[in-house]
Amino acid sequence: MRSNEGAESPPDPSSPASPLNVTMAAVATAAGVSRATASRVFYGSTPVSPRTRDAVYAAAERLGYVPNVMARSLAARGSDILGLLLRDPTNPAYGLLFSELQTHISRAGLQMVTVAPSRTEGAHFERQALNRLLGLRVGGMFVATGVIRAEMLVPFLDRVPVVLIGRPASHPGIYSVSYDEENNAAQLADAVAEYGHRAVAVVTPGTDNSVAEYRRGTTMARRLRSHGIRVHEIPAPTFGLRDEGAREIIALRREGRITAAMFPSDLRLLAFLPHAQAAGVRVPDDLSLTGCDGIMPGNDLLGFTTLRIPVERAAERAVTVMKSMLDNPGRTEITHELLPGTLVPGRTLIRPDPNETTRSGA
Repeated sequence: MRSNEGAESPPDPSSPASPLNVTMAAVATAAGVSRATASRVFYGSTPVSPRTRDAVYAAAERLGYVPNVMARSLAARGSDILGLLLRDPTNPAYGLLFSELQTHISRAGLQMVTVAPSRTEGAHFERQALNRLLGLRVGGMFVATGVIRAEMLVPFLDRVPVVLIGRPASHPGIYSVSYDEENNAAQLADAVAEYGHRAVAVVTPGTDNSVAEYRRGTTMARRLRSHGIRVHEIPAPTFGLRDEGAREIIALRREGRITAAMFPSDLRLLAFLPHAQAAGVRVPDDLSLTGCDGIMPGNDLLGFTTLRIPVERAAERAVTVMKSMLDNPGRTEITHELLPGTLVPGRTLIRPDPNETTRSGA
């Protein structure tokens, strides 16, 4: 039998010696500074010398002190902790946005707490998530989601600054930094038209799934029609692509009624590929495909024809705007910034066989 003698026990939170009960005053005493100086070190209200900062950090590490940032935000009139409502961090575009926001927020001397409802949860759950952020006394909120409606954000505007990221908005009271989805969709549709396709399937999700993808799909369809191209719109109410949507695209191809299919995201294009392979539909020889986002890892190897949305620029602008709102309450003019993306040519879009084009236009 093994002996437990000498094994370390987990700290008892009720014990006076527990790190959870170590106070800032104790850290200040151990570091030989005043409590006010220790507070400046942890919360960055005013600069301190590197020597003092190092002494305070060393004392805190030795005692196991954990700064109570929540208590500070409750006691203060404002908070440098910002909230982020993020739709789906498993989506590469949202994942990159989260990373870029964190980088710029740290550079601005701010902090961020994130809530991320699952991709199957709708606007009601996202509204509850925003309430949780307010309960944490955040000083401002970023909203990066394709589901919650702008009018649902209005009740929060009297409480904290709100910046909508990634989705076009027109509400006069909400600042938005978003991707120019109409421009992006038009670039993709123009590329398909330039390659000579005359009949195209366009996957169009509903607004309950993604407002941004809905706008991409409807704009692509409208732009294609302006080129005189026949459009077959394919509903896609769920994440990815439902089997029946994939079957409809494959049936249209087999009947010679389309030569290309356009998807409002790279993930949806990726979800279609196994269906095409199982049906013996070769990409792009039998069917050209386009996506949108341009963020997915390995896209250079997959060779998707897509559009790269400017996630990095959106994150930088959103943090700059939020910092201005915090520093100058009520003085930041509400604007709806639109950031265009860049077309990324790939191997999944080629010119159709002239005979196929003739049949598809029949």
